[in-house]
Amino acid sequence: MGEPAVNLSGKDRLIVALDVPTHEEALGLVEKLENVSFFKVGLELFLAGDLLGFIKELQERRAGEGGVFVDLKLSGDIGNTITGFIEGCMALNVRFVTLTESMPYVMTTRTIQTALKTRGDAAHPKLLMVPLLSSLSDDDLRSEGITGTDSTQYILDRGEKLLNEGCDGLIVSGDAIRACRERFPNADIVSPGVRPAWASSDDHKRITTPADAIRMGSDYLVVGRPITKNDDPFGAAKAIIDEMDEALDPDNSVAATG
Repeated sequence: MGEPAVNLSGKDRLIVALDVPTHEEALGLVEKLENVSFFKVGLELFLAGDLLGFIKELQERRAGEGGVFVDLKLSGDIGNTITGFIEGCMALNVRFVTLTESMPYVMTTRTIQTALKTRGDAAHPKLLMVPLLSSLSDDDLRSEGITGTDSTQYILDRGEKLLNEGCDGLIVSGDAIRACRERFPNADIVSPGVRPAWASSDDHKRITTPADAIRMGSDYLVVGRPITKNDDPFGAAKAIIDEMDEALDPDNSVAATG
């Protein structure tokens, strides 16, 4: 693990999720979002074909500014698949990738070890793991037969195992952000399920506002529909960046928590 993000502005910390079905629609959004420098690409754009080609074009349009987060949550026992994926991301200077731990834990361990071996001494891509999806709640854990714990403790327990295996950070939302920041001070914490007060919660169950997520310890926030489905994506992104910058101001943080 490296050091968490420091001295970064809201613009550096906001990751806009390009969860749209075509490359053309995604690049159209990128053109509108001149005030955003970090984008997440996931399954929808993967299914649109030639994801690495799309990332290359995205990087070229941004002329090396900002970053790309590839969120495919890959896992499996085929080492060549993970190796090829990491090598492709390294060639394109991808900043973050997600690996999943939804499979048996021994498979998760092998996936992390393969990714780390492939990355070697390179700084990127950083490997992020998902202890619990933001669309799941305490009730969902109980429905799966997981009792005697709540979602936050479950995330802490899983997160500790994953970080000990060598991943760089965790995907964490809701109240678990603060608990993870306290337990894992040097981990990168990337938070989905972020919704400003003026947006709907959509399918996330453990949501928080941009300001609260920053104050609780998130390094980066992933926001999709409140920006991409807004009639004014640029304005929506600016409002969220401004809210994040206000929360990053030490004087405002003290006032909010004091």
